[in-house]
Amino acid sequence: MIREFDPWSSRFCTCPYKFTLNPYTGCGHHCLYCYARSYIKDFDRPRPKSKLLIHILRDVQIIPRNALISLSESSDPYTPPEDSLGLTRKVLEVLSNGGFRVLIVTKSDLVIRDIDILSRIPSTVSITITTMDEGITSRLEPKAPQPHRRLEALRRVAKSRIPTVLRLDPIIPGINDNVESIEDLIKAAVDAGILQVISSTYKARFDSLRMISRAFPHVKSKLVDLYLVKGIKVGGYYYLPLEIRMKYMTLVKNIAEKYGLIFTTCREGLYHLNTPGFYCDGSSHTYAM
Repeated sequence: MIREFDPWSSRFCTCPYKFTLNPYTGCGHHCLYCYARSYIKDFDRPRPKSKLLIHILRDVQIIPRNALISLSESSDPYTPPEDSLGLTRKVLEVLSNGGFRVLIVTKSDLVIRDIDILSRIPSTVSITITTMDEGITSRLEPKAPQPHRRLEALRRVAKSRIPTVLRLDPIIPGINDNVESIEDLIKAAVDAGILQVISSTYKARFDSLRMISRAFPHVKSKLVDLYLVKGIKVGGYYYLPLEIRMKYMTLVKNIAEKYGLIFTTCREGLYHLNTPGFYCDGSSHTYAM
């Protein structure tokens, strides 16, 4: 169940060598832009991995001590069943006894439940917030916790002296790309105590593009033109034209640096925009602990 992270041979991926662990198959947040829906059957019905803890106890005997383990890359470790099942918490208890470094990637404020474990181990908590506009998130991420709850989770985690990161992604043209809204979000996250901003643009696939177009019909023609007509295809995804991706990432970088934050991009190929010496995924902070 613990596997080497495989970025699907993406030439734009700059993640450090790490392992990945998904306690669940599928996710209950129903984010319209999620890439994993294209690969995982019945993705919107999250279910725990079979015999997960048995496999984890075996795997931790094999992988190197001090290795970085990311929870999760294809499903949220705090997807809705977690509040009753506590599977991610059990996994963290095992990892905490094994000397591993942990990177949490989530959209859920449930992560605050596990502050007691995360504060004992080298860990970083990365929380995705696409916008503070709850009218947008209610359509874009209909079953994820609302952004004010995620922001409060960042505050609670940071207060516990666990490094925190804001993932401001994906940026989708015409939906959450307003300059003032982006700065308001970053400023709020700064006030919550974050150290780093990670950002990226939406990478389109036909299924997610169709869902977004239905939820936001006013941007359908714009997105089709930018992605399917003017965009470029990279490894099964349609990317925005380079100049537009550069514009968005430079915008977020400038705002992040205005507030003294580390900035990195995710799978954009714009390596020169990253703060030198820091990993794109936020895991650098686990090595400083």
